[in-house]
Amino acid sequence: MKQGFKYKTISSWGSGSQRNPSLSMFPSSPPPVSLPQVQTDGIIGTIPKLPPFGKMERKPTLITSNRPASQIPVNGSGGTKVKGDIIWKTEEKRAPDITLKEAVDCLLSSDENYQLCGASFIQHCTFTDDNAKKEVLKLGGIPHLVSLMGSPSPPVQQTSAAALRNLVFRDLASKEEVQKYRGVAQAVQLLQETDLAETQKHVTGLLWNLSSVDSLKPDLLRSALPVLTKSVLEPFAATPDHISKPERDGEAFHNATGCLRNLSCGRQTNRQAMRNCKGLVDSLSTYIQNCVSTGDTNDKSLENCVCVLHNLTYQLETESPTVFSKMNALASHANRTANMADTGPISCFSSQSRKIQQESHFDYPVMEENVPKGQNWLIHSQALQSYLTLMGTSENEAIREACCGTLQNLTASKGIVSDVLSQTVVQKLNGLQHISPLLGSDNPTLKSHAISLLGNLSRTPQVHSNIARQVLPQLMNTLRSSISQGVDLTPESDSTMATACNIVSNLIRAEPDMAKQWLNKSLNKSLINPLNSLSQNANLPQSSMAAAVLLHSLWSDKNIQSILRKQGLNKKLFVNDITSAAIKSIQIVE
Repeated sequence: MKQGFKYKTISSWGSGSQRNPSLSMFPSSPPPVSLPQVQTDGIIGTIPKLPPFGKMERKPTLITSNRPASQIPVNGSGGTKVKGDIIWKTEEKRAPDITLKEAVDCLLSSDENYQLCGASFIQHCTFTDDNAKKEVLKLGGIPHLVSLMGSPSPPVQQTSAAALRNLVFRDLASKEEVQKYRGVAQAVQLLQETDLAETQKHVTGLLWNLSSVDSLKPDLLRSALPVLTKSVLEPFAATPDHISKPERDGEAFHNATGCLRNLSCGRQTNRQAMRNCKGLVDSLSTYIQNCVSTGDTNDKSLENCVCVLHNLTYQLETESPTVFSKMNALASHANRTANMADTGPISCFSSQSRKIQQESHFDYPVMEENVPKGQNWLIHSQALQSYLTLMGTSENEAIREACCGTLQNLTASKGIVSDVLSQTVVQKLNGLQHISPLLGSDNPTLKSHAISLLGNLSRTPQVHSNIARQVLPQLMNTLRSSISQGVDLTPESDSTMATACNIVSNLIRAEPDMAKQWLNKSLNKSLINPLNSLSQNANLPQSSMAAAVLLHSLWSDKNIQSILRKQGLNKKLFVNDITSAAIKSIQIVE
């Protein structure tokens, strides 16, 4: 099986849709604040582009993708003022009447009051003034601010970090200057040593801003990752009642998770370093569990946590196979036992074959630890349940999309892992009740992600009856309305429509009796005519092919054909040059 990264072609056989962290950047602006504040930027990941379907055959298993996901970046919000004797504490107090040149000169003084005055003035001026950032860079102020983060004075440390945080906001040259003078190392050391929430907030905000630059990520992964985890993530996530904490205590956690979200977007080495960082996955997973249990499903840091884990599940089976070793071993044993019970050849679609398939699964919970640790959190049923719950309860679209994408990644492959996790989602956790409503979402991106997830799940024979019973009616309505309203001429919409058509085709083939019940009630010209039009749309190559195959498949089933005839539908709508060519092309591929 081939998988794609950065838009490489994925084999149409046996590959499911995965959502891939890309490196796009589309920052938004923080809210305006009149007092000296700190801003945070950063690329934050999640929203993938979805798969086309693979070829059709007699086996009801093929929903595939060849398109990875792109990420939508988000900036952090503004920070808060730095406390200190020389800092403006109310709007009545004004900045000292000095120039930026004089402020930089103050940084060179041995007097802490001058240092604090200079750093505070720079922080104030660079809050919204890009020209001020350029001037401070030209005057050589950044190396001195980096040095002052190592000052023995907590107010000087804090204000220097805050000034740097503003300076590097959306300013590549300033970020590179901070890196040049070992600013990452100095910030990490300060984070290790301080116990002040305000200082932690500004240092983590600085690190978040720096993490949007690819060239800085290796240094951040090497030096900042373990310190962020130990000093910020673990202490905060370990407290279940985080909602009752002062808001400022959560700012450092929010900034830290924003930094991790940026770091998780990109290379395999980045993902591996984060998966292997002791306590990181545990902390993020625990925080998600706490938010779900307290009903705080729109928490601003929750989005970061879910998006990080979404990115860490990308190509997880390929990059971290040991996570699945126990699952593969137990599943292989169960499959061998089932195969020994098969005493003779059985048709792929006979009732006896389906019965054996239904009975050949094993009890997944015996494979899990009651208290998961490390990377095992990524596939644990507690985590999967949290994603499903958030898909149904969160009002934050990015959270819902990331949860959907995480399940999409975990069920993307063809084999034991996807089968086991699909059964867990559908049968153990009753996940379809959370997935099915997304088909009616007004958010086209979320709807597309839900269809692709269902495509992955539908490749597992053991869950066909569940999907047919709970999702087929809604899916057919979605397909009907989407085609009737007009399909956008984009690769993404083409892929999504193809996936929907192929899910219906597969379910009809796998569960003909159940399909007939729904088709008899709802199938009529309002769906068939749009499908026929879609099959003739040369601008949508994937969905037109899938629609043609679906039409031909409907007529090929004698029982369904009788229903169609009773509804006055003509054979030419189903069997014609276009649908016959589609079937022939599939047979050639086979």
